[in-house]
Amino acid sequence: MRKITIHKSLYRPVLFVGCERLPFTIVVTLGGVLIMAYQNITILIIVSVLYLTSLIIIRKINENDAQFFLILARFIRYTNDYYRSSEFYPGRYTKSIFNK
Repeated sequence: MRKITIHKSLYRPVLFVGCERLPFTIVVTLGGVLIMAYQNITILIIVSVLYLTSLIIIRKINENDAQFFLILARFIRYTNDYYRSSEFYPGRYTKSIFNK
């Protein structure tokens, strides 16, 4: 039986600096807004520490699961559609015995 290798480049998404684009963009944008708003050396130091630590954390998360933040955003967006706190789950029963 032949052994066929499937390279990681075929199924792993393209990451930017080892991170997904959305969390990287959020961190860079928040840092830029803070630097532009306060224009202070202490804010510059705080933002650079925040930038480096968040980049390390995001890269560590994306080493294990390259689409973690995409899945997390999808879960947060559609959580009420699938995990409804209702006794009528999984159907959308509109009439209730309590709403008379």
